[in-house]
Amino acid sequence: MRILMSTWGWRSHFYGLAPLGWALQAAGHEVRVASHPSMAATITAAGLAAVPLGADVDFAEAFAGRIGAVGPLDRAAPPGHVEPEITADGGVVRFADALLDDLVDFGRAWRPDLLVWEPFNLAAPVAAAALGVPGVLHLWGPDSSVTLRLDQESVIGPLAARVGLAADDVALNGDLTLDPAPPPLQVPMTRPGRPVRFVPYNGPAVVPPWLRRPADRPRVCVTAGTMMAGVGLHDRLDLARVLRSVAELDVEVVVVVEPRQQRDLGPLPANVRLADAPLALRLVLPTCAALVQQGGAGTTMTALAYGVPQLILPQVTDHHFNGERLTVTGAGACLPSGHARGAAVRDAVADLIGDGPARAAAALMRDRIAALPSPADVVPALAALAERTPT
Repeated sequence: MRILMSTWGWRSHFYGLAPLGWALQAAGHEVRVASHPSMAATITAAGLAAVPLGADVDFAEAFAGRIGAVGPLDRAAPPGHVEPEITADGGVVRFADALLDDLVDFGRAWRPDLLVWEPFNLAAPVAAAALGVPGVLHLWGPDSSVTLRLDQESVIGPLAARVGLAADDVALNGDLTLDPAPPPLQVPMTRPGRPVRFVPYNGPAVVPPWLRRPADRPRVCVTAGTMMAGVGLHDRLDLARVLRSVAELDVEVVVVVEPRQQRDLGPLPANVRLADAPLALRLVLPTCAALVQQGGAGTTMTALAYGVPQLILPQVTDHHFNGERLTVTGAGACLPSGHARGAAVRDAVADLIGDGPARAAAALMRDRIAALPSPADVVPALAALAERTPT
């Protein structure tokens, strides 16, 4: 088969697709990954062939003012909260607008048998409909789209019209959804779905000398992900205060953050290690007793895959969603911004590094993820899906 993958916007959006791309290639299928030109280096670093298409869109500028403050999902929104919504003039649509025409043109020339995309990629399902090929939505983790409002006619209609289709001709979830979230993390879905094991990938990585030896006391990893720094919102989380609070415990604190975040940390306690980039979470987490993080889907799933209890300090709405899903599993805790004071963070981490219920729940989630079909196991199902569609 010829498999066209499509990714958009930010490197962590692509990371969840990479293991499936490897499995498809290993099975002998041709794989191409289409995205904006700025994503080419990220894609090729994973050993997959990049197809640079369309124009680049500045991620920070596209989402400026549109990434809302944390608001509990089941209660009234606080002041300054932006309701999760995809609008016709929003950042997600701007990325789709910049990619769609070239994506369809490339598809018509290369003639893929299947198109695979990740959440909030609107260009890909429109292209699949235009090309008449089956589509597969590959989730990053628990399906946060259930929190979003999207009017199909106003948002998808103009994109679909560019390729001669109506909004209703486009299946945003494709013909099949690959879901890496096991119960109870999983969000129940009514559309056709298939489980797939989450395989951690966080980009290129180097194993430093200190990581080759066991830690002499419990190790706690602290990260703020990649996106918040990428959109200029890294100051929403007082990372230096978080680090000082965790460092009050008898632990080794390993900090994995973007370079621009490192510059703002100031003097650090002696038991805090600032990791040299690149250091992927998949390398450090197997050695950790706990993780403190912002709540990104990839970060959350990586910790669960290794059975590491975690504390989420959510900054924006999808972080809060992932935090609430995590607490359902019992494998960690979530402290909204108003409650993430120094003592609360320290005490929450102290609970996580012990042999309490969070550690047992994290181990259970690790085993449930490991029991799911691997990306290689789902390749035959994708081949069958493509073969059922006439060319």
